[in-house]
Amino acid sequence: MRKFPYILILFLTAMLTVSCGDRTPVVELQPEQSELMKENMINANRVVIQSEATQIESYLQRRGWRTRQLPSGACFYVSQQGEGPAILSNDKVEVTYRLEGLDGTPFYTHQVDTLVVGHRDVTTALDELLLQLRYGSQAYLIAPSNSAYGVVGDGDRVPSRTVLVYIVTNINNIKQ
Repeated sequence: MRKFPYILILFLTAMLTVSCGDRTPVVELQPEQSELMKENMINANRVVIQSEATQIESYLQRRGWRTRQLPSGACFYVSQQGEGPAILSNDKVEVTYRLEGLDGTPFYTHQVDTLVVGHRDVTTALDELLLQLRYGSQAYLIAPSNSAYGVVGDGDRVPSRTVLVYIVTNINNIKQ
């Protein structure tokens, strides 16, 4: 009867050895297939970008806003120009904002982020916006997904490929 544990250990070792030898087959794409897949992905991204641009244009027309464009493709509307100095790269700031979708779906109703301007601590679009404002300004930032949280979203509340509206209500300088 004492042979049973040895036989069991021998059987389990053999099973592990056999299962470790199996490899998942890797499918190698031919160069033509790879190029076709790449071209399809590029075209799909173009469709998404165009769709988002149309959505943004419609949103801006409904509000009658004349916005300014940022390098990332985002645009902004200043609802109140601040009286403070211009925000500069490397300034440490505290930004208070709401974040919603173009349809008004709220993602964050009161978000406060502390960041260093120019270091893209949050999203590209928010970082670019801050460099256009003065302390005390209030603004709306409309950010296509590629300059916001992109294909994956923020991993919490913002879904993938979502155009975002930042409603910036307060910007304070934090002395370093």
